[in-house]
Amino acid sequence: MKKIVYIHGYDYNCVTDEVRLDFDTVIENIDPSCFTVTETKQATDFSKVPEFPVVVIQEDRIVEDVYYVDGDGNRCEEKTSSIMLKLNEDPEHGCPLLFDFHTFFNTWSQPYEMKITFDGQEIICTKDDFVTQADDWNIDTFTASDGVTYRYAHYEPEGGSDRTVIWLHGIGEGGTELTDPRITVLANKADVLKREEFQTAVGNANILVPQCPTYWMDKTGDCANRNMGQIEADGTSFYTESLMELITEYKQKTGTKKVVVCGCSNGGYMSMVLAMNFPNAFDGYVPVCEAVPDACITDDQIDVLAKQKLYFVYSKDDPTVVPEKHEVPTLERLKKAGAQHVHVSVTDHVIDTSGSYFKDENNHVTKQNTEVPYQYSGHWSWIYFFNNECNADGLSAWDFISDCMK
Repeated sequence: MKKIVYIHGYDYNCVTDEVRLDFDTVIENIDPSCFTVTETKQATDFSKVPEFPVVVIQEDRIVEDVYYVDGDGNRCEEKTSSIMLKLNEDPEHGCPLLFDFHTFFNTWSQPYEMKITFDGQEIICTKDDFVTQADDWNIDTFTASDGVTYRYAHYEPEGGSDRTVIWLHGIGEGGTELTDPRITVLANKADVLKREEFQTAVGNANILVPQCPTYWMDKTGDCANRNMGQIEADGTSFYTESLMELITEYKQKTGTKKVVVCGCSNGGYMSMVLAMNFPNAFDGYVPVCEAVPDACITDDQIDVLAKQKLYFVYSKDDPTVVPEKHEVPTLERLKKAGAQHVHVSVTDHVIDTSGSYFKDENNHVTKQNTEVPYQYSGHWSWIYFFNNECNADGLSAWDFISDCMK
C-alpha cells in the first residue's frame, strides 16, 4: 500500500497534520473513532535542568476527521480505496522536528515512526513517507571562495523577475546534520513567501532562503561563541563575505536589480550586518526581533544605517532578544542621526490571531474558545511578518518591501 504523511507549516512550526493511505480495496468503515495514531520521535526533556536530555517519546494524536479522496488527493463523496486522516495540530503537538537545547538546531527526528491502527490492521509510517509543503521549492548548493558551502532554497516566479526577497532564518534552522533547506522554509512559515498573497503584494519576486552551516551570529564558524543557546555577539559574522558571494551569484543568475533582505532573530542580526557592511548593495531591510546589541553598533555604523530603508519588527516582551538592549536604543540613535526611512512595527505580545488556538485554565493550548487567545513567546514576532499583520503607522511590512523594489 502507499502511505503519505503530509507536513505543513504553521505559525509556530511545521506539523504532521494529514496522512493518506491507499489500499487495494475500498475501506467501508472510516469513522475517526476507529483509528488510533501514535507518533514515536525525539524530543528535548525541558523538565530536567540543566541537562535537557534528548529522549524518545510517544505521542498519541487525535484523529479529527477521516474521508475518501480521489487519485489527486481531493476529498470526494464516493467510496474509494484511498482515505485521508486529518490529525489534530496545535503549537504543542505534532511537530516532526527535534529542537535540541544543546545545539539550538531543529533537525528531523531520528528515529521517527507513526503507527496507525484500525480494523485489526497496523500501518507503520516513517520519514520515507514524508511529503512536505516545501517540496516544491528548488534546492541548490553554493560554495564561496573561502570554502563555505551553503545549501539554499529558492523560488522564481513564472516568467522571471528582476526583484528578489531574501529570507535569513533564525538559529534553529541552521546546521548541516539531519537538516536541509526545507526546514528553513517550514519552521518559520517562510513558505508563505512563494505563495500568491505575498507574491501579489510585492509584485512577484524571486525568493532566496540560504541555510547557514551553523548560525549567522557565529564569529568563527565553529560555534565557539555559543553556550547552551547563549551567544556572545559583537555585531560581526563569520559568514558576511561568503553570504554576499551567494547573493551576488543569485542576483546574476536571476537578473535581479532590486533586493530586500529580511530575517528574524539570528537572521535579523545578519540583516543588520549586511546593512552595515554593504550599504549600497540592497534596497531595503526588514530585521525582525534583530539580535545586534546596540552596544556593539558604532556611531559610524549608525550613520550608515540612518541612510538605509529599514522596517523593524519586534514585541515589547521579547525575552530572548530584549528590546531595551537592542531595538529601543538603536532606534533612538537612528532618530538622532536623522534617519528618514525607518519604520517600526511593535506589539505588546505575540498572540494567535488565526482564531484557532486559545489558552485553557492551565495556560496550555486548546481549540475550545476560551476567549483568551494562545500567547506565543514574545520573541516570535516573525509570526506577524508572515501573516502580513505588521503595522508601522499604517504601513505593512509587505507594502514596505513592495515600495523598496519599485
